[in-house]
Amino acid sequence: MATSQKWRYFCFVVYPESAPENWRQILKESHLPFAISPLHSPDDENSKPHYHVVYKHGNPITLDCAKECIPESIPANGYIEPVRNPRGYQRYLIHLDDLEKEQFQGSVKELIDVINGFPLDLTRDFSQAERAEQRRKIHGVIREFNMFEYSELLDFLIEYDNDLYDYACNHTILFNTYLTSRRNANPKGINED
Repeated sequence: MATSQKWRYFCFVVYPESAPENWRQILKESHLPFAISPLHSPDDENSKPHYHVVYKHGNPITLDCAKECIPESIPANGYIEPVRNPRGYQRYLIHLDDLEKEQFQGSVKELIDVINGFPLDLTRDFSQAERAEQRRKIHGVIREFNMFEYSELLDFLIEYDNDLYDYACNHTILFNTYLTSRRNANPKGINED
């Protein structure tokens, strides 16, 4: 790895047995943004319980610079590595995409400790086929519930499915145009049950 390469995200592991009791407070007092996983059980007989920590720097920096940014009293400071897929690593904090690994119970806010405004992003990248399936599902919802307004769609999806909600929010023009077309094609249908 070239020492001149720069990244924004870095990760390291903290072992409770070797960390100071107030290690989270030390990270908070650094005024740098971190996200901390729940305590992960050992992956095998050679590993120990640990926390995964991800750090985001405002501008791309080198690995050496990132090592200097992490407080020295955090024992993982000697082993820090760049994160090439920040969203994927953030999802790894709670094993969202690896059902064979330990699964954590609770809401994201309960599970992931966000320090100093870390911009947590747990959205998932979808394949072309998955995106097409999301479009089909959303069109199905619109037809099934005889929707004519974009607000109706979003109000329904926010309670129904986060991925579909995010998709609809990121494709406003597509779905708003489709709903407008439905409304214009069937103005009487708006009031029909």
